[in-house]
Amino acid sequence: MRITVLALGTRGDVYPLMALAAELARRGHEVRIGVSPNLVDMPRRLGLDVVPVGWDQQKVLESERGREWVTMTDIDSFLRRTHEIYREYGERFDDEAIEISAGCEAVVCAVVSEQWAAAVAEARDVPLVAYDLAPARPNDVVPHPLMTPDPLPDAAATRATFVNFTRRDWRYRRDQVFRFRRRLGLPPMPPRPTRLGRRPLELQGYSPTLVPGLTWDAYRPIVGDLRLTPADLHRAGMSTLDPELARWLDAGEPPALITFGSTLVPDPAAMMAAIGRVCRSLGLRGLVVTGWGLSGIKPSTTPELRVVPYVDYDVVLPRCAMVVHHGSATITAAGVRAGLPTMVCSSFTDQPFWGRQLERLGAGVHIRFTDLTEERLRSGMSRLTEEPVRRRAAELGERMRAEPHGTLAAADEVDKYLAA
Repeated sequence: MRITVLALGTRGDVYPLMALAAELARRGHEVRIGVSPNLVDMPRRLGLDVVPVGWDQQKVLESERGREWVTMTDIDSFLRRTHEIYREYGERFDDEAIEISAGCEAVVCAVVSEQWAAAVAEARDVPLVAYDLAPARPNDVVPHPLMTPDPLPDAAATRATFVNFTRRDWRYRRDQVFRFRRRLGLPPMPPRPTRLGRRPLELQGYSPTLVPGLTWDAYRPIVGDLRLTPADLHRAGMSTLDPELARWLDAGEPPALITFGSTLVPDPAAMMAAIGRVCRSLGLRGLVVTGWGLSGIKPSTTPELRVVPYVDYDVVLPRCAMVVHHGSATITAAGVRAGLPTMVCSSFTDQPFWGRQLERLGAGVHIRFTDLTEERLRSGMSRLTEEPVRRRAAELGERMRAEPHGTLAAADEVDKYLAA
């Protein structure tokens, strides 16, 4: 079957859908994936048919406007800025979404592109598969992660967060969606599942170990987080450690892995100096993954501190003692699966939800990135060395490792859905 995958966003947003696309292609589907222009190399390494769509997310985040965007805690300000960015690139993205979906027999997307994918599915009368990194559908247990990271007192209040978010988001998104729908010959109205030929499949891409208590029907299966399968890691040349990194890991105690992912660090040199001092004071080695947030820092190696641009977390984290990160769903799952106590320094979207969730589960600590200081970093990392936190993280890791592989489970659900 010809499947179009729309995967907009940061590396952490694209990685899960790339993993699913690779597995669907391995099963014989004809898959085309659209990703941000700065991320096309990742899926190309897997032999996928890749088309650049949208905008360079890294350049947006590195701009003054982008730096303000990721630190906004007011939901209306955040949504307004989000859709200002969409508007700037909107018409080009409309063209690209129409072009990449030409001739497709199914559309797969994440929440950031769901309105566009739903319009394509409606216009082309094909099935829609959506992927949620966090609980983003109305329920009685977990509120919308962008409205509050904490549980609410009752089911009515919890469900109200989804209504509230949808109304606010639609206020800023409406004109863009209407414009795209007109391009497809559709009436200017909100996309609704009832207007599609069949109900969408909405994959719940998180572990029940991390979000216990949720139950959905057959159209919202909890499959776990999506990551590259062992076969695809091997194909991409990512199944083994870089030899120099492996030697460094072998030469001492398991390190603390520290990364801020796509969160732009205002003063990278000062942050690196603070990380070095904190690690020394706690008697820890540090493995710093610069990603986008510390992209100006060059790779380097000392016995106590190694700096690398990227790693595959599922390969490296089992060799570590703890992890400090920005709270993306992808690295949160990888860290817990490795059994590591975790410090989350969150900025935006679902990151505060994952940080608070790990605190509630007793496996980590959470702080807003804007509140992070050297002393708070030291205090948080010190907390991760305490036995109750380490023991709880190990328990959760054991549970997660016993779960089915999320990508294989998701691909099974997609195959079953498309065959029905």
